[in-house]
Amino acid sequence: MSGNKGMKEIINSRILIDTDIIIDHFRGNESFGLLVSNQSQNVCYISVITIAEIYSLIYSHEFELVEKLVYQLQVLKVDAQIAKLAGAYRMSYYKSHALNIPDGLIAATAKINDLILVSKNIRHFPMDDIIKIKPY
Repeated sequence: MSGNKGMKEIINSRILIDTDIIIDHFRGNESFGLLVSNQSQNVCYISVITIAEIYSLIYSHEFELVEKLVYQLQVLKVDAQIAKLAGAYRMSYYKSHALNIPDGLIAATAKINDLILVSKNIRHFPMDDIIKIKPY
């Protein structure tokens, strides 16, 4: 299942937040706050891969803000099970979608942990066995 949902419709869910949502937050988009607010009752996770991507994309003056934000979320590490699934995803989708390893790892993290992947770029995640939501 994948689709477009508004941020207000993502409630009481276990979600894996993709890099683009967090970067948008640092660029002034207020939608991230709706995902993590107490009112939404979401349990929010972030992959260690997303942390690496964020640190490669932010400005130096944002480091402290990122530290505070990232550690408000539950951080999920990559283990052998996630790595194997990510490799299988890449094998299946590299030719058709140019799937890269980081996106494969993020998708596998969502699948193994039974999480909804929230990303603006759901086309980066062509897998049919994960739930993806494009929130805006």
